[in-house]
Amino acid sequence: GGPAKREQASWLRNLGIPLVDPAPSLFTFNIPYKPLHALMGITVPEATVRIDELKILESGPVLITHWGLSGPAVIKLSAWGARDLQAKNYKFHIVVNWAPGFHEQSMLDRLREMRFSKAAARLSNQPPVSLPGRLWIYLLQEAGITPETRWADLPAREQNKLAKILCSNRYEVSGKTTFKEEFVTAGGVSLSDIDSFRMESRRLPRLFFAGEILDIDGVTGGFNLQACWTTAMIAAGAITGRSEKE
Repeated sequence: GGPAKREQASWLRNLGIPLVDPAPSLFTFNIPYKPLHALMGITVPEATVRIDELKILESGPVLITHWGLSGPAVIKLSAWGARDLQAKNYKFHIVVNWAPGFHEQSMLDRLREMRFSKAAARLSNQPPVSLPGRLWIYLLQEAGITPETRWADLPAREQNKLAKILCSNRYEVSGKTTFKEEFVTAGGVSLSDIDSFRMESRRLPRLFFAGEILDIDGVTGGFNLQACWTTAMIAAGAITGRSEKE
């Protein structure tokens, strides 16, 4: 395991081992906006989530929870932004595109098309893209549109707002995973101080490291498990005299 707090690795610093300060990685986003929480349990198979101020973006499934957003797209995004988000004390904004095949202008074109091709249909029954029903109703209400409105009667102002909400839905994030359930810790023993052929310290010969104590973290739990097994195998080979380098 990796040191979750800086103080937990003080014994390594006392030995002169260079360390990268720890930061939680692979976590979900707490969003205090209550109307979103009512959609808990809904999974959107493909969405895009971005943090504009960090210029990072991820796509994939998004899960709506009773505290905010989770799912592979969110968790991968937390890995790329782990250190910057820690520095921000986990207060930042995200932008969700619920229809990642579209941007605002192309979505406007799609909505105009729907006004003619589905003129008599109610918006509640005919979303412009494939979305879970409850989420679609929620997005309509966010745009100030009554779900029973017919496509032919959709006002231009609400149409423009709906296109923006579908493709650039902005949320304030305040905190990470509610119950301290981060999957991994970024940081640990600096890789520059490790002989990667042996997982041996360059400063203290015969001292070996493996797993999350190293400054290694991947974008899913599986990558982190593989890193633990691989570095352990390399270290064991070096200790027993069977390393590739030797």
